[in-house]
Amino acid sequence: MTVAIDGRTVVGFDGSPSAWRALDWATDRVARRGGALEVVHAIDTRLGGAVFGPRFDLETTVETGLAQARSHVRTLAPGLAVEVRWVEGPPAGALLAEAAGAALLVVGTDKGPLNSGARIGTLPLTLAAKADCVVAVIPASPRPERNVVVVGVDRSAFARSALALAVTEASWSGAEVEAVHAWDVPEALHAALDSGEHADPAFLERERAVIPEAVADVPIARAAPITDIVLRRNPAEALIERGAGAVAIVVGTRGRGRFVSSLLGSVSHDVLQNLPCPVLVTPKEYSFVVPSGPDDRDTW
Repeated sequence: MTVAIDGRTVVGFDGSPSAWRALDWATDRVARRGGALEVVHAIDTRLGGAVFGPRFDLETTVETGLAQARSHVRTLAPGLAVEVRWVEGPPAGALLAEAAGAALLVVGTDKGPLNSGARIGTLPLTLAAKADCVVAVIPASPRPERNVVVVGVDRSAFARSALALAVTEASWSGAEVEAVHAWDVPEALHAALDSGEHADPAFLERERAVIPEAVADVPIARAAPITDIVLRRNPAEALIERGAGAVAIVVGTRGRGRFVSSLLGSVSHDVLQNLPCPVLVTPKEYSFVVPSGPDDRDTW
């Protein structure tokens, strides 16, 4: 089984500062790993007509921005083939359609852990919940200080998909993987734990086994450099904290594709509201496979 490490990378681009950051991130990734880069500006032309009137030349305005994006990519990565185009329609639906069959959909956001308010907007959340491919959301974050990819792990098949993706991402830069499993209790039980009441050792042993069990289920992860981090904490808060200065955070979501009304899992949603670094969301359940030879790899 082969991991989809190249294929098409689609960047949602609208000329905003966050879109330029997403384009930089995607260009660097494709230049190092291969594949096709597509820059797509999705715009509802009815809005342009409503704001500026019927004589406004929206097509020329959008094509000028895309030409600048093409030139920027060629400056960053000479020789990299890039396709630019604009499509009609509300951005979320148009980008989901354009990314059908792609390996990765990349969008930017101004939202970060130090920015107050829900500045991410609905677009990245909608794409992450409904895309059939991996979605990367790129914030205004500092350059990585740690060569680490952080991944959230629980007992679900979606977390195993995230683990497989995290190991693959880390392998390209020689990064280590921090697998984070955080468990929490209802508010009513916090007082008991905080007052010194101890959790059952059998319960703690089960929580400590979550990451080793996931690694055992994902062959590509078995020989990878992985640090296990198990702690009592809100899972999203734990990932956000560990993701500070990291290369990326990888999470799974229980979304089932754009043709089904689906929501992000609460952890994925909360991480995307407070991104400390690029976040990759994979929507697919992990496919449990047994390698038949040394060249076989995982899929998700």
